[in-house]
Amino acid sequence: MKYKISSISLLVLMSLSNLSAKTDDLLSSLSSDMEHFSEVATITKQNEHYQPYIISVFQGKELEKLGVSNLKEALGLVPGVDMATDNANTQTPIFRGSNPLAYGQSKLFIDGILVNNVFFDAYSEYLSLPIEMIKRVEVVRGPGSKVDGVNAYAGSVNVITYAENFKGFESSDKLVFKYGSYDYRMGGFIKTYKTDDFKIFIDFYYQEDDKKLPAGPDGLSQGVFGTSNIALSKSGDAPLWLEEYSLGLNLTYKDFSLKARMLEHTKGSAYGINLALPQESDRVKLPSQYLELGYNKKINNYNIDIKAGVKYDTFDSKSKLTPDDLNLSGIIFQDGIYGEHFAKQRTLYQSTYIKYSGIDQHVITTGYRFIKEETIDMSSKLSNRSTGDVALVDYTDTLPFFDKDAKRNTFIFSLQDEYQFNDKISFIYGFNYEQTSHKDAGIEPRVSMVYQLDTNNIFKAIYSQSRRNASWQEMFTMNNTARIGNENLEPERVNAFEAAYVKKLSRDTHLQTNIFYLLNKNQIYNSSADPEYRNVVDTDIYGFEIEYKGHISFVDQLYLNYSYTSGKSNINDENKKESLPNIANHLIKGYYIYNLSSVLSLSGIAKYVGSKDRVSGDAREKVKAYSTLDSTLQYKNKKCNYNLTLSIKNIFNTKVTFPSPPNTYSQDYEQERRNFLIAFTKEF
Repeated sequence: MKYKISSISLLVLMSLSNLSAKTDDLLSSLSSDMEHFSEVATITKQNEHYQPYIISVFQGKELEKLGVSNLKEALGLVPGVDMATDNANTQTPIFRGSNPLAYGQSKLFIDGILVNNVFFDAYSEYLSLPIEMIKRVEVVRGPGSKVDGVNAYAGSVNVITYAENFKGFESSDKLVFKYGSYDYRMGGFIKTYKTDDFKIFIDFYYQEDDKKLPAGPDGLSQGVFGTSNIALSKSGDAPLWLEEYSLGLNLTYKDFSLKARMLEHTKGSAYGINLALPQESDRVKLPSQYLELGYNKKINNYNIDIKAGVKYDTFDSKSKLTPDDLNLSGIIFQDGIYGEHFAKQRTLYQSTYIKYSGIDQHVITTGYRFIKEETIDMSSKLSNRSTGDVALVDYTDTLPFFDKDAKRNTFIFSLQDEYQFNDKISFIYGFNYEQTSHKDAGIEPRVSMVYQLDTNNIFKAIYSQSRRNASWQEMFTMNNTARIGNENLEPERVNAFEAAYVKKLSRDTHLQTNIFYLLNKNQIYNSSADPEYRNVVDTDIYGFEIEYKGHISFVDQLYLNYSYTSGKSNINDENKKESLPNIANHLIKGYYIYNLSSVLSLSGIAKYVGSKDRVSGDAREKVKAYSTLDSTLQYKNKKCNYNLTLSIKNIFNTKVTFPSPPNTYSQDYEQERRNFLIAFTKEF
């Protein structure tokens, strides 16, 4: 009996020992998995509620389900973001009413690479990026987010493609085709190949349309070429057609990476670069190419991140600049004036950042970024200005449209500490120090606090300073009656105060509200009356945003936001501040997805954009408020793994206009009316 008891005891002890070992292995595995998913959540902003800035995240799959076509439409859902355009149809998102007359107020990153072009400091050529190429869009409002030393003046947009591929979050290969109004056609694919140490990712797409929208009377009606030419003013269809293709490549091998993209973007000349309605075939090319090499290595408590890259972007315009019979200083141009303008910029950059986590409760990051920008090619050709002959004459040396020797070097040093004070309170504080070859150095500090009352109640407070350096159009444009460059421009500066509260109602339902107060100084402005760019505007902007994401039932998704923006500007009189021009005080946006079954969904997107005041002295009526409604039906075939999506946009055919500057296009810039889109995507 004793022998049996001893045997049983031994078996129990062995089993317990084996169970303990398995439990330790299981706990170790779970700990490793939790650490992995925590790291992924941090990188992918899945825990955006705890991030030390005001952020909204949109998933690509959900945007596809809503019938969103491209990045521009996705940004139209973001709280506090409106859209603006100009005579060249260089569209740009406006964050919280910050200087709608300039570009570069926000920065666009694609897989962490800054892609704003040097000429405009805009990223209009990337706004047409098809949503099927995008895995996720992260939008930070305000200047509180600094990425590798890059200051985002009013906001930043981080587009993550399907090159992102974590264990447990793998991306599928994809094939996509789309067709829609204006004879829009698009085709593309995504392909990934990987082994244990090596991964290659490729995305490619081609798209085109023949879009034309009603416009006019053009700028001649307002006397842009003198009163003697007012009778030559035209109304008609503005050529807004698009032809574009892009090839992206991401390679990783152990700790090394390569990211590259070639974008060939060609579009119609829109409303004319000299404000005269152009010919249908007139075009502007804005190609963009970049290549970046990276090395990222974790050694004990150190993480080393080294990057070096080159980027090329070009402004290439070929169009008829004026109508026939133009009288310019007594010379009659019977066949009008034709022009070809070309400027190619190269940007070289190198950055090194070191993150140290060896001090308890602290993570310290420091490093630098060096940028070298220069014009490497420029040409300017016009019809003969002396005789009026239509044949082009090379004025590159005698009458250039742009400074062919333009160059600028920038050095940025960054220091930041992430301090976890206790389980509830964390701080991030630091600064960027920036020196350019044109202006003195500047220090931009940033301090933010996140307080977690509990897992469902989160408070944030942020103070930050930032700057926007003048674009090359603002600094180096020459011999142009509509715009004159100024190399002595100071950077635009902003002091931002923000506070936010996040209420997590469930795992996937939350309410976020925030208030902001922005003090903008030295904002850059020009007008038809004074075409030279100058630092002549200060604005005080304040407002709040409310954002809700959740459900009504178990088979739907609901998203709503409301933004209020107001403030004062001294755009015409430094001693007198008036209401902000060209800004909608009220923005309401939202979408609703109802899953009719496991394979069929119906969704809608609704937007309201309030009226906009004109610039002081502009006698035109306010830009009218408008509301739009889109609807989408999606069918998902689970057996063959494909989606078929049908969207109708602007169902009620609402007239949507973006404001034009005074003395240009008096009827503003009309946008698309009712249109449709069909999309087919298949995953492998």
